[in-house]
Amino acid sequence: MHKTYRCSPLHAPWVLALATVLLAPAAHAAENFCGESKPHPIDQTLARAAERSGGVTVDLSDAQSAAYAAWDKELNRVYAEALKAAGPARRDALRSAQRAWLAFDGAQNRWEMHLYADQGTSAALNIGGAALERRRARVCQLSMDLQTLKDQ
Repeated sequence: MHKTYRCSPLHAPWVLALATVLLAPAAHAAENFCGESKPHPIDQTLARAAERSGGVTVDLSDAQSAAYAAWDKELNRVYAEALKAAGPARRDALRSAQRAWLAFDGAQNRWEMHLYADQGTSAALNIGGAALERRRARVCQLSMDLQTLKDQ
């Protein structure tokens, strides 16, 4: 007799969240970053590491942590370059915006820790993935701001 397994309504959000975390690296590797003509090398590296992980949570978490560190380093690099390009008249406004973004990032991370607290081992992947996405998006925004400053 063939048995069909179904997710209970309580498990469905958890399964969807885990699937999103597992598929996100591959999705980013296939898309171009921030209007560029190709995917970002950090996304490509994460996608390869996620593929090699075979879905093992600890390996996915390690890959995600490495990508987060790489995006954080890239964020610091782009921010420093934008500060330099902003010049004295705009520097304080950019610093203020970045400090506000960092405060938001910390608050959002604390919220997500509560939001995903009951998800067991996938909680770390969900929290880490969301933090990684915020870093990635901020790099994109600051990169566009930097390009605007250079074009002026």
